[in-house]
Order: sequence, then structure tokens, then C-alpha cells
Amino acid sequence: MPAELTSASSPYAMPPIARHAGDALNKAVPVNDDYSEDIHYDDPSIPIHFCMDYFDTLIGHEINVHWHTDFEFAFMLKGSCDYHLHGASNTIRLRQGDGVFVNSKMLHSADNPTPGAVMSCLTVSPLFFSGQPAGTIYLDHVLPVANKPFAGLKLTAERDAAMLGEIRTLTAVGRHDPMRALDYMTHMATLWKELLRTLSTRNVPEAPSVEQRREQRMRVMLVFIQQHYGEPIDLNDIAASASVSRTECYRLFKTHTGSSPVDYLLSYRLRQAASKLASDDDSIAHIARTCGFTNASYFGKRFREHFTLSPGAYRKQYAHRDSSAMR
Repeated sequence: MPAELTSASSPYAMPPIARHAGDALNKAVPVNDDYSEDIHYDDPSIPIHFCMDYFDTLIGHEINVHWHTDFEFAFMLKGSCDYHLHGASNTIRLRQGDGVFVNSKMLHSADNPTPGAVMSCLTVSPLFFSGQPAGTIYLDHVLPVANKPFAGLKLTAERDAAMLGEIRTLTAVGRHDPMRALDYMTHMATLWKELLRTLSTRNVPEAPSVEQRREQRMRVMLVFIQQHYGEPIDLNDIAASASVSRTECYRLFKTHTGSSPVDYLLSYRLRQAASKLASDDDSIAHIARTCGFTNASYFGKRFREHFTLSPGAYRKQYAHRDSSAMR
């Protein structure tokens, strides 16, 4: 596979919708209190959305944990990263040319990218084909996938060339092409048929009911951290929020995020501090306190370890440079 994505004829060339990496620094997926992302369509009558994730510009060089009702197809344009499908409790290493399908309402995130890694993402509403939750297409071909208890599916360049080809074709449709709606419908139908065929022929493990309950507890604890990260909370508080033991809390976090609860809390606080440093004019000491750090020296030490910059240097480099950019 080519090292650089410059050739228009290359199957890994950047699609026309790509933004230059410098156009949106310090980004994160904007989420609601329950970690859901609201998808914003260019045209509500065509509920499909495209975005480019330049990992070098993301806070912590990661796509933060989130979920949405839409289905998602992601394609690794350059480099590689770890992709976490939390309902499946596993980590997938995506390399250039690989992709992933994420089912509706499933928690997912990505991290540990190689330098310069770029991912192209396509999200599509379950109502894309019908516009309403009724009719043969939705009831027979879309709803069964959304209701299937599995988080997603890794797509490899060798095994899933047809699906990956349709994803690339969809991302290359001109946004201002007057025929784009027909092109979207044509290629989305082909992509969905390939997905259905793959699901019918491949052994895709489904999450048992006990795993689904564990994921729900995990969501409760993630929401608790999001709502209380600025307070002096610890492992006991996190576990109590979902009525689980400290041991179960630790196991769930290691399974779903790869981190311990305390490490995840620290990382979350640091990401929030980085966002505030880039967008607010409050003092560094005030931002540290509002993000749950009672000791300014400890905050500075951990921030430098996480971002390789001091809080002051980070603010100087990224302050007010499109820090609220959405994917």
C-alpha cells in the first residue's frame, strides 16, 4: 500500500470531502450526557454524513468513547489505529486499507494511532432507505441488523474488497452534484446488500444477555464520570454508581476501555482540561480545579506526560484554534 495518499488514482486517495489536517485542531467527538453523538446531516432529507478524523489533531490523538443511532462504516485511509467495539469487548487493529462496521447504538472509540493516521467515516441513519420506521426495506433488511446483538465487524482489504470499495465510492460523491441523492441511494443499497450477505455467511459472535447487562453498567459508569469528573470521586464512587463491586468495576473498565477506572478518570480529566485550555481564558489553576485536580503541580506533571506539553505551552499552541470543531 502506498505510503502517501496523494495519487487520485489510488484506492486510498483522500476523498474530495477531506479537510486539511491544519483546518481543525484540538477536536473531539461532541457527546451528550449519555455519551451519545448527535449526527448532523448536510441535507436532512438525505440522512448520511461523512467526516475525516486526522488523529494528529484530536485531543489525546484518540476518538473518544461515544455511540449513535446511526450505523457507521469507517475506512483507514492512512496509518493504523486500535478500534474498540465495546459491545464486543475487544480491540481491532485497523491498518491502512482496513475498515469497520459499527452497529446502531454501540459504544466505540479509537486510539493508539501511528503518526499521521487518517480515518474516513460514513454514518447513515437506519431510516435512510425508507424515511420512516415502516415498509419492507426497513422491517426486513435494516431493523434485523440494528436488533442483532453484536457490536460490529472488522472489514479487511483482502476479504471485504466489495464493501470497502462501496465505502470509498460513497465518500467520493460530490457534495454539490445534483445527482448525489441517486448516487448515495445506489451505492448505499449495494453496500447494505454486501453487509447482509457477509452477516449471513460469516460467523459473527453475538453478545450473550449477561454481556449486554455488563455493557449497560459500563455506560452508567461512563456517564457518572462525565457528570462528576470535577469532583473528588474515586474507584468506590464509580463502582457504586452502577451498583457493582470494585473488582467488577475494574474488570469492566479493562475489558471495555483497556484502562483501569482510575486511569480512565485521569485521562478524561486531562482531555477536559486540554479542551478548556484551548477554548477558555480561565487561569490554569482554575481549570485544574474544575477538572478535579486539587494539586497544580500534580496536574502539570500528568498533563505533560499525557500531551508532551506543559499546560501553558499547550494553551499557547492551540488556544482558540477551532477548539470546538465538530467531526
